[in-house]
Amino acid sequence: MKKNYFILILLLMIILFILTHPAASMAAAANGLLLWYEQLLPALLPLAILSNLMVYSNYMQIVTKYLYPLTRHIIPTSREGCFAFLGGMLFGFPMGSKISADLVNRGNISTKEGEILGICFNQLSPVFVSGYLLTSILEMPELILPGYAALYLPPLLYARFHLKKLRLKDTKNSASDSLFNFRIIDAGIMNGFEALTKLGGYIILFSIFAALLHTWNTKAPLINLICTGLVEVTTGVSCLKTSALPREFIYPLALFFTSFGGLCGFAQTCSIADGLSFSRLRYLSCRLCFAIISSVLGYLLCLLL
Repeated sequence: MKKNYFILILLLMIILFILTHPAASMAAAANGLLLWYEQLLPALLPLAILSNLMVYSNYMQIVTKYLYPLTRHIIPTSREGCFAFLGGMLFGFPMGSKISADLVNRGNISTKEGEILGICFNQLSPVFVSGYLLTSILEMPELILPGYAALYLPPLLYARFHLKKLRLKDTKNSASDSLFNFRIIDAGIMNGFEALTKLGGYIILFSIFAALLHTWNTKAPLINLICTGLVEVTTGVSCLKTSALPREFIYPLALFFTSFGGLCGFAQTCSIADGLSFSRLRYLSCRLCFAIISSVLGYLLCLLL
């Protein structure tokens, strides 16, 4: 009951902010829409469509046949689970959780394995980290490799430990035939557009909420900065660039925001990962632990380099 009242209060605050600060709310919504249209839609829509086609046409089984012998030495997933591992690492958030959910819904992997993979390999992609975060925004290209290590090692080690406890069997691919037709293509395209449209809606809402924080709290800019990064990653990272914080604090804070993924990212994951029955509290606690470890590693590496 208290949770419902808390959400109701947040919704009323956003409505009040839109009514009392129409210019600021429209600017925030426009920035969120622009971010979705220029960054997320062209980057994620093709990947969403292609991953749908791979999973639902069974061509994924051909790919995993050759990838699994390599990935099982890194992380002990099931044969089909290695597709979720690689897809999450390469395609990035939120495709990692979506691929895991699709595989669970299809019965390719167990619910428990899907939960671990969906939590751990739902990070922002290496392309975002190297291109947008550390090169375009923070202008720290020399820290790309340390950033990779700080961001991706904690969830990888966590997943390796917990998947080993599941003792997943090394089973052979099923003999189901691959199927590829226009019905599957149409379904993959519509599914991709539906998922990305949901993401756009969440980004707009959380962009308005971030603008609310900056408008109503003008006396504590550092608190605004931290809260903004916890709410929405890209906005928080952009604020870091214009902050007066020293370099050795900007870098670990950027890694913290990126690893946590923001409450906006959490809402997007819950929406897009339909059928992935993970504990919301476990997801947030794991991502928070990953973020703390990543920021500490980032701080130490920044001092050393």
